[in-house]
Amino acid sequence: MLGDMWQPPIGGLSAKPLSGPIAINFWHNSSPCRTIKNQLFVNSISMASGATVETATAPKWAQKTVTIPAQRRGCHLITSKILKEIGQDLSEIKCGLAHFFLHHTSASLTINENYDSDVRDDTEAFLNRVVPEVHFFPSVRTLYSDTVNIWHLDCSNSLFQGRSAPWKHTLEGPDDMPAHIKSSMFGCSLTIPITNGKLNMGTWQGIWLCEHRDAATPRKVVVTLNGI
Repeated sequence: MLGDMWQPPIGGLSAKPLSGPIAINFWHNSSPCRTIKNQLFVNSISMASGATVETATAPKWAQKTVTIPAQRRGCHLITSKILKEIGQDLSEIKCGLAHFFLHHTSASLTINENYDSDVRDDTEAFLNRVVPEVHFFPSVRTLYSDTVNIWHLDCSNSLFQGRSAPWKHTLEGPDDMPAHIKSSMFGCSLTIPITNGKLNMGTWQGIWLCEHRDAATPRKVVVTLNGI
């Protein structure tokens, strides 16, 4: 319908040389105008009627891999480490999204308390109890050691003899398979909104890296920023 009504002005279309081009398709007599890929990339078009197409801002994209040094087993607040690496690119986005992807199967990412470190310690204790490194039987007494932060079993019960662990995947030690399960519980990715150059999180929210292995290695987080 637009093609039947609109006639290009004599001398062609006028475009202002501004940044942030947008793609405009024009149809005349049911045929695309003769432009590259049938699209005209301009910022503002003056039509015969005097109407003006508003300028659109091109989205920004940035991506960086952040390496977190090896951490002890447990939950760690890494917000400041991440911001130190992406701060410049982040500051250029007024509205958008930040995506975080962890390159590992025995660690995880989550968002939680950023102030009291007891929350991180309690979360680690909970994970160790829910996904133990040895099998738990109802009649077997459990003992907790504060020194090593690991749940142990009293193996005197006959039900426990010969069944110290249910896991098949133990090539890298007793913490191997539990680490994979814990990783799946929290997941390996996060998405956080960006507002006025900052991560738009709550006052008490922070980014956690949860390390589920005893002999940890450096962890890589791919951060992708997108917005305007």
